Amino acid sequence: MPILRIADFNKLISSKKIFPVYLFTGEETYFLDTCLKAIEKVVNVDNLNREIFYAQEVSAQDILNALQTLPFLSEKRLIIVKGVDKIKVSDVTPLSSYLLNIVETSVLVLLYNGNYKKETITKRKELISNCIFSKNCVSVECRKLYENEVKGFIKNEFGFRKKSISYDTILKMLNNNGTDLLSIVNEIEKVCLFVGEKRKEINQEDLDLISGYTKELNIYSLSSCIESKDLKKALFILNKLLIQGEEPVMILSAISSSIRKMLNAKSMLEEHSMPVDQVASNLKIHSFYSSAFFSNLKKHSIKKLKEVLKKNLEADIAIKTGLVDTSFALEKTVISACA
Repeated sequence: MPILRIADFNKLISSKKIFPVYLFTGEETYFLDTCLKAIEKVVNVDNLNREIFYAQEVSAQDILNALQTLPFLSEKRLIIVKGVDKIKVSDVTPLSSYLLNIVETSVLVLLYNGNYKKETITKRKELISNCIFSKNCVSVECRKLYENEVKGFIKNEFGFRKKSISYDTILKMLNNNGTDLLSIVNEIEKVCLFVGEKRKEINQEDLDLISGYTKELNIYSLSSCIESKDLKKALFILNKLLIQGEEPVMILSAISSSIRKMLNAKSMLEEHSMPVDQVASNLKIHSFYSSAFFSNLKKHSIKKLKEVLKKNLEADIAIKTGLVDTSFALEKTVISACA
């Protein structure tokens, strides 16, 4: 079968027909990864029936033995061989021979990370050629996209997520990330999470906000989101802080500080009947932020704020003693604060 383009492979895989051998070759890591995930989803085996080999580290016989092993409580076994572009010359012939004598209960996936047309080792070129012309193998070219193709890719990816994006915003995303699809998809995921489900149009300002965050700005934004009970955005910023390497204890401290400020403000207003201006002065709340702070404060109760502070203390102890996963503890804390 001739080597397929990504679009043709996607159509083929949607039929859920499983072939004995797949070869994915090309320089676009994103497509190599998504093709592999598509095969894993269709074959659908557990870890007992899935093995991963690195061509440089094993012999062809190791791979063949895995292919000939019967599946355990499953119809298929999935054998993945990465780094076929570095396969030993002595292993080419045995693997080529397998194409003529496949095992029906196994699916073999070969990942060749590079442009097969530039392969200089004759034997490796022979393996690629044998795969492309074998009736038992589906071969897919995962080449890098040209800039014009990347523009269409960006538009389609936003479309899949039910978002629209202008041509100028697409160009800005290209300028920010180049044509690396993995980097682009990561940015698309982040900006879609940032704007939420309700807003359908992505603009250049959204991209600026996503790329322009610093740790300091994120810490402030996290506190603001907790005050306004914007859970989705708060979790997004929390994840951003963790990726940036911010210390979990510092994040928890910022959350606790925000909760204490709101608790003090509620107490002054409701228990001591202080006027808003005096509360703002006592808590050193800048006049620029005062209106938003006191408006958001109405969403919280003294009882709930005290409960959240108690949970923050429990989270602090759990994190410092290693009793729970740090990310999980912080997520629970943010969810509790925004509830």
